Amino acid sequence: MAKRSAATRPDLLDLAFQQIAEEGLAGFSRVALARGSGRKLAEVYEEFPRRTAVLAALGRRLDRAMLAIDPAELDGMTVRERLFELIMRRLEAMGPYREGLRRLARESRREPGLLLESLCNLDRLVGWLIEGAGIRRGGALAWLAGPALIAVYVRAFDVWLTDDSPDLARTLAALDRDLDRLERLAGWVSRRPSARRPPPAAEPATA
Repeated sequence: MAKRSAATRPDLLDLAFQQIAEEGLAGFSRVALARGSGRKLAEVYEEFPRRTAVLAALGRRLDRAMLAIDPAELDGMTVRERLFELIMRRLEAMGPYREGLRRLARESRREPGLLLESLCNLDRLVGWLIEGAGIRRGGALAWLAGPALIAVYVRAFDVWLTDDSPDLARTLAALDRDLDRLERLAGWVSRRPSARRPPPAAEPATA
């Protein structure tokens, strides 16, 4: 039988989350993933050297979906509007992975290592939200922005897990309410993003 071409081979991350939805992370087998995808074990290793690497891989994919926006589209938005747009773009990109994420959410309650891996993803996500929203760094409000945005995002994610409506109405409403609360507490979510001179071009650091 002819080997599957790279263009027709199934996506490893998609297959991994299908398996996780059925077996949980404890039952996730990279050997089975290699068999099911027609890949060599070394190829699977490159993607997922540890089983929990599926979380980091999904986090990066969702970040890319969230940030696949022309910066010009954010011009004219307040900080709050930018946060709403970016968070909803990320949640909408999670759709294909919902069942696997539901399983992982249940497992994380009894697996500290899984929760720690998820928190690492949140730290990276919040850094991009702060920059994307144009929140000025420095000062007490900026210092509080990270924990506050983690709380907002986790709440929206928890609602999204059980929101089966086609338009994600419950998720939209929850995010809107939480950004309202944040606006009353911090004030900066209703402001225009800080205008800063662009820094000199530099080589990007690897993640």
